[in-house]
This record gives sequence, C-alpha cells and structure tokens, in this order.
Amino acid sequence: MKKLLLTGAIIIATALSAQAAPKHPTRQSDVTVWDKESRDPNVGWHTVNGDRVCSHDCDDPEIPGSGAVCRNVTVMGMRMHECVTGN
Repeated sequence: MKKLLLTGAIIIATALSAQAAPKHPTRQSDVTVWDKESRDPNVGWHTVNGDRVCSHDCDDPEIPGSGAVCRNVTVMGMRMHECVTGN
C-alpha cells in the first residue's frame, strides 16, 4: 500500500512540476526592410533625376531599394520567407 501511495505521489508531483515549468517565448520573426538604395548602379533600385528606376532583376523583392519588408514565417509547420512590397 505504501508503494502505491508513494508511486501516486511521485506521479502527481511530476505532473504538477511539468505544468509549472516556464514556457519558452516564441521567437519574433526576423524582419528585413530593403529600403536602402543599391551601391551598384547596375543592380537594384535608384533615384535618378527624381524618378525611381531599377536595373537588373527588378521583380525580386530582395534587391536593394525595393522597399520590400521580408520576414521568416512558419506556415503549416514549414519555415518560409515572405516579402511584402508597397506595389
């Protein structure tokens, strides 16, 4: 009988300590904003005579000067990279 009570007490103590364990905070997504103009005049977005112009690979949101906001997200358990532009 003592063994049964001792086993029950250990199980209850284990369950209570598992519930009381601190939860780890979820990490905030890394965010990258592509708002700085490219140093290379042949790649990315630039301001020329007051107009925004792009050279080479303009459809890619992750080029300098695109203004895109990109972050790492998890969708259905899979890590992905999401970019949002103002266009």
